[in-house]
Amino acid sequence: MGKSQRAKGQAGEREIVTILTERGHHARRTAPLQTYLGAAGGYADVTGLAGIHLEVKRQERLQMDEWSRQAEAECGQNVPVVVYRRSREPWRVSMLLDDFLTIYEEGLR
Repeated sequence: MGKSQRAKGQAGEREIVTILTERGHHARRTAPLQTYLGAAGGYADVTGLAGIHLEVKRQERLQMDEWSRQAEAECGQNVPVVVYRRSREPWRVSMLLDDFLTIYEEGLR
């Protein structure tokens, strides 16, 4: 991955931290942990939503299958969620339907 792509990814993670923080969540990037322990550490890109493993992707070419598999492989007991966007587009979320329905149905109780 090139320097500009890394910078774009880091900027995307900071955007998500800002959005979550503005909504009252204690969010932070885990980049220092990933750098220290390596990608195999299984850390989400951003933490702050209990029980949710967030992978943040800020890329023009969507690779949903790859990103989803990464989140699913690293999530442990948490719900794997991919948060992504292209330039000049809104942030979107991708997750397993079963996980979405569980979260939705829990919110109705």
